[in-house]
Amino acid sequence: MNRSRFFCWKPRAALSVAAVAILVFTMPEPSLAQVKSLISIENAKKLVLGTEVTIEGSVTVASGTFGSSFSDEGFQVQDKTGGMYITIKTDPHLTLGQRVRLTGKLTETPLKFQIIETDENRIQVLSGTTLPKPVAIATGKISERTIGKLIKIAGTVTKAVDEIPPYGFRFSVDDGTGETIVYVSTSTGISSKQMVLGKRVELIGVAGEFNHRFQIYPRSPADVKFDL
Repeated sequence: MNRSRFFCWKPRAALSVAAVAILVFTMPEPSLAQVKSLISIENAKKLVLGTEVTIEGSVTVASGTFGSSFSDEGFQVQDKTGGMYITIKTDPHLTLGQRVRLTGKLTETPLKFQIIETDENRIQVLSGTTLPKPVAIATGKISERTIGKLIKIAGTVTKAVDEIPPYGFRFSVDDGTGETIVYVSTSTGISSKQMVLGKRVELIGVAGEFNHRFQIYPRSPADVKFDL
């Protein structure tokens, strides 16, 4: 804002200076949601850490689903261009398919997992529900372009369960195109008992990356099917 136009006055208008000054210095600041332009998740990921962004999309991971692993009440949002994990300390009680608009700061976990940090006051629940369909993908074809998106894989369990209490467990699945790690948070309620070597399994979840290896993160027991 160019303040000079507020302080250019004629001598006879001097009495209005105080009123103008009050207007300039007491006018409330617009909220970030008002001043920030909506941006696609794909473009948000290209910005430098610390940038404030406003995104909009559908909830593909309900709030608190990965609480045992991330120690927060976060959720996942996906638009037509990609998906992003949203970290938040208090549970906003968001369910699958709800459409939301939110403003937050781009940041990342210690393992370079890019996320958006926000709070309840910066989340707006929109009307309608839309749950994106998972994209079927070969286990060896998960890539940087699929990170954050809801995907579906099917294959054979090729590595036995590795328990990581209290956070969760992991195992590997391969359909012949390459092995993919499946990471399951304890808070999803998914049991590790049926994940035995040689068993066929179909999984739905969010594509991610850990220690430079691509993974899939199932969200609930409904995301896991056996004996295909």
